[in-house]
Amino acid sequence: MTERIRKTMIYLRKSLAESPRLQRIPGQMDYRYTHSLRVAAIGAQIARADGLDEEALVLGCLLHDISYRREFLTEEEWQGHGRESAVLARTWLQSLGLLERQIEELCYGIAIHVDGEADFPGENTVLASLIGDCDKIDRYDVYRIYETLESVHFGSMKATEQLAWLQEQLPRMREYTDLTMTTPEATRLWQERARMHLQFHERLLEQLTLPGRIFYEKTE
Repeated sequence: MTERIRKTMIYLRKSLAESPRLQRIPGQMDYRYTHSLRVAAIGAQIARADGLDEEALVLGCLLHDISYRREFLTEEEWQGHGRESAVLARTWLQSLGLLERQIEELCYGIAIHVDGEADFPGENTVLASLIGDCDKIDRYDVYRIYETLESVHFGSMKATEQLAWLQEQLPRMREYTDLTMTTPEATRLWQERARMHLQFHERLLEQLTLPGRIFYEKTE
């Protein structure tokens, strides 16, 4: 770990601790911080595998959600959190003494990682694009399965509703297994997680339909 990365981890933790919402919900505070660390770890793995600037990508990944230091009151504000994070990241990266071209590249990647839009001109380089890729890869890991099932109240659904929900989700999940990211390693990591998501939900659907099939076959 470089000194710049160590300082940035401390800065990230202190910044997120300022958020009124994260203060009210300690679990969200822990998730937001550890999410950023996981995104950075994914960035480090990709940078090493694909021969990129590891320190730079890790710094960009650590700072991609730094604007969560405040509370977003509307969906529109949340949609802009990448652009807001870029503003905060720029000041911090300048304090670390990075080259201006590196700062521009990382800030552009941070700005566009939510909706693909930045409020300043920039180039969507490999490094810039990977910040969003790393974020997507982490958010599509096993925690997302739990989070999604909780958000739709899957456990409270009737059996028929559960089956309908799963059948609706599976076609999109199958499409996700073929998506490509910016580099070979990023693509491998994404598709590994996408296949895991698909397999989990296919097996869940199979488990929920199995009793009915057995009963139907025995009464024929």
